[in-house]
Amino acid sequence: MRNIVLVFSLFFCAFSVFGQELRCEVEILAPTLKNDPENTQVLEQLKKSVLNFMNNTKWTDEVFKEHEKIETSLLITISERSGNAFTAKIQVSSRRPVFNTNYTSTIVNTLDGDFNFTFQLNAPILFTQGSYTNNLSSVLAFYAYYVVGMDYDTYALEGGTKYLLKAQEIANLAQSSGQPGWSSSESVNNRYWIIENILNVQFKGMRKCSYEYHRMGLDLAFDDAKKGVENLTQSLSYLEQVHANKPGSVNMRLFFVAKMNEIVNVYSEASNLNKQTVFNIVRRLDPSNIQKYQKMLK
Repeated sequence: MRNIVLVFSLFFCAFSVFGQELRCEVEILAPTLKNDPENTQVLEQLKKSVLNFMNNTKWTDEVFKEHEKIETSLLITISERSGNAFTAKIQVSSRRPVFNTNYTSTIVNTLDGDFNFTFQLNAPILFTQGSYTNNLSSVLAFYAYYVVGMDYDTYALEGGTKYLLKAQEIANLAQSSGQPGWSSSESVNNRYWIIENILNVQFKGMRKCSYEYHRMGLDLAFDDAKKGVENLTQSLSYLEQVHANKPGSVNMRLFFVAKMNEIVNVYSEASNLNKQTVFNIVRRLDPSNIQKYQKMLK
């Protein structure tokens, strides 16, 4: 389904039979580590290994053309190193093109502060589906499948389920590792709950919102701006039941982290009725950013 939709994209590039799914950029920061040749070599090798792992692993059974690859960014910030052991955080973001425009809409934007891993020079990052190898490959594979699944959800209703289930399998296998970020008892904001929630029936409204927001809202707006905005407004209303079912969820927070600026920009040019309707929704669901949403009422 995703490939059928994307064939209409304006981004026509050369066909590549072996093209993988992600076009992932990686940045490694280590502001607290000593700036010496050894650390520099390790960080450069880590960046190359992560780039290779994310961009050259086959995450789906489909063939992606170059223009269909999912734009993804990883920012890994290392705070401590002890031999081959690293303490870090990872920010993951992804974007998808909007039909007939040069605009890309943010789909995933999450900061994960529980990213401890080991890495050894000249050792490949190994991952085997169905088993836990190490925390580095598990965290990277988890987010790869999460990005793919969330992207597919924007092209077909619950279209990313297959890949979100793969991310959930990784989370379940990693729980026994003792590494932070995987346990249901640690925090309601960790990887376990991100994937557990999005696959829960109580979050169906969020997935319906994602599909209609992008396919029937943003993608339609180029040809029919009025109808596109009306569909956006309708899609955002589905989030109210999700909030009623599970208020304060990490998924709702992440949705608005990704979409807040976009919502403000879109509705700044919308009709007063649409503006007020959406403002009433976001002030209940994302009250911490109420001052930013007030800009769209002016």
